[in-house]
Amino acid sequence: MDPATLGVVAAALVATKFGEGFASEAGRSAWLKIQQVTQAVRERLGRSAAQQAALAELDESPDDLDRRSVVAAHVQREAESDPEFAARLDALVQGASSDEAARTLIAHASGNAKQINIAGNNAGPITLS
Repeated sequence: MDPATLGVVAAALVATKFGEGFASEAGRSAWLKIQQVTQAVRERLGRSAAQQAALAELDESPDDLDRRSVVAAHVQREAESDPEFAARLDALVQGASSDEAARTLIAHASGNAKQINIAGNNAGPITLS
């Protein structure tokens, strides 16, 4: 996954409340994988005041797309400057995307990055706007 898309997906996963209240084992599994992505991003972005502030602002308003964009840009810069971090984060995102319950959220996040991700069994029309 390229650093820009990785940043967008990671920021969306950090902002999500996905999985809260899930009672099924599948939901818990997806939530744990998303939490691994979130923890990696928070650890990495916890090294500078500007990055910490961006995360705090995103925590205050997780649905604010501008705040997500700021965090995504920080993640992108970190991924571009550190291939090991990029590879680790990519592996965590790929691990989360292997979970059926998390796949929809990741597809939506990267879809907002102007990419189309269709997985699983799909039937019927697909409308792009």
